[in-house]
Amino acid sequence: MTAPMGKPPVVVLDACVLYPAAQRDLFMWLAAGGVVRAHWTGEIHAEWMRNVEGDYGISRDVLERVRTLMDRSAGDALIRGYRRYERWFPKTDAKDRHVAAAALAARKRSGAEQATIVSWNLKDFDRKELATVGLVAESPDAFLCRLLAKSPEEVAAAFFRMRDNLRNPSKTSRECVETLAAQGLKAFSRMIGESIGKRKP
Repeated sequence: MTAPMGKPPVVVLDACVLYPAAQRDLFMWLAAGGVVRAHWTGEIHAEWMRNVEGDYGISRDVLERVRTLMDRSAGDALIRGYRRYERWFPKTDAKDRHVAAAALAARKRSGAEQATIVSWNLKDFDRKELATVGLVAESPDAFLCRLLAKSPEEVAAAFFRMRDNLRNPSKTSRECVETLAAQGLKAFSRMIGESIGKRKP
């Protein structure tokens, strides 16, 4: 039996995290299950949707439906009124200041002591600048490994819900693990593969 999970971490998911479908799905199931408090902005939505549409030719209507489902599944996920915080991050890359600002707005709104920016573009964020306002930046792989170590049952449940809701085509657990690894979640895919191998629901 695992220890009861504490308060779920407050996270802002960068567009590069929402772009890959399997990675996005996993975070959505984690949010729906209350394992994380996931946040994003309209600007983050616009970026990942634009890139998916351009790279894969998926219609805007389909992407808008995905966006709506995301906003519903994660409750209070959509952050507004964050622009005023951008000036707090002069050393962060200009194109990513809106992400840092959104994370600060999410932290303030939640009352949490810390919020995490989950992004593959860690070099674009100034760590010291973030730390002064209770923020950290972490890669999806590192964040998910830490989350799995803390809440193994809850993360495994989110993984199985992701797998069980896949259609056209459906996938096995192993195929889901391989997909996540191919999207950069190499350490996490090893950990979750070992974890679910012990459960086999």
